[in-house]
Amino acid sequence: MRDLPTRPLPLLSPRQDDGHKGTYGSALIVGGSRGMSGAIAMAGLSAARTGAGTVRLAVPDCCLETVAGFSPCSMTLPLANNREGQFAGTATAQLLPWLDKATCVAIGPGMGQSADVAQLLIETLEKIKSPTVIDADGLNNLASQQRSPLDWRSSLDAPLVITPHPGEWERLSGAKSSDRTRQVDMAIELAARLSLVIVLKGHRTMITDGQTLVLNSTGTPAMATGGSGDVLTGVITALICQGLAPRDAAQLGVYVHGLAGELAAKELSSHVVLPTELIQFLPRAFKQIEASEAI
Repeated sequence: MRDLPTRPLPLLSPRQDDGHKGTYGSALIVGGSRGMSGAIAMAGLSAARTGAGTVRLAVPDCCLETVAGFSPCSMTLPLANNREGQFAGTATAQLLPWLDKATCVAIGPGMGQSADVAQLLIETLEKIKSPTVIDADGLNNLASQQRSPLDWRSSLDAPLVITPHPGEWERLSGAKSSDRTRQVDMAIELAARLSLVIVLKGHRTMITDGQTLVLNSTGTPAMATGGSGDVLTGVITALICQGLAPRDAAQLGVYVHGLAGELAAKELSSHVVLPTELIQFLPRAFKQIEASEAI
């Protein structure tokens, strides 16, 4: 593993006395499909809980009511779906007008994989100018289209954060998931060469922009359950909406996400923390960070 400088934990500025929802940005999260509505719903709820001023969830029309039923805190945008309940290729035209309204765009939670979804993803990314977070099936669809590691990045202008787990990173970079050192080295190399932020999940999740490297110190095995990554996507997206640079939002987001898991596991006395419980403990995690900085 290369020896790169680290950085102290970035902090989120206090809410302004005269602040309003426009002050704290607009999150647009694209994802969901029939059978995986929970992923996009949890990403949206965690973005709202972390403090994004408004949260819009762009989902296949067939699962809109299901997604909306999880929480009244997010708005939903219905896009065309195919027979499998995933985005249809024609959904791109419906999505594009909303991109310029977003402070930060996140793509991937629960999207599933298909030629139609990959088409929407690539065409959308080529139009985005706002900071963008790509996770889960967003990464898997990109991996299915690339000829060499992250070759799709060269055609994108947006500041970019990607959040792969080791298996997704193997598909993107070619570095085996069993070789953590090689995966980290590839993340540093590609982050520097392609000007993006990489959050490589796992024990001591790594955050790098190719110039700095942080190994996260929070988290618990109790968080090892499906949906935890969707929560992280929402947290990072909301932090960018509130003014943090993508690299700083990634570092703080990973830290507070892990801390929320620790607090939940301790209070619930449980060996597993559900993603919905993670979201409930985000306020306590932020409060603990604020208290430690005040000492």
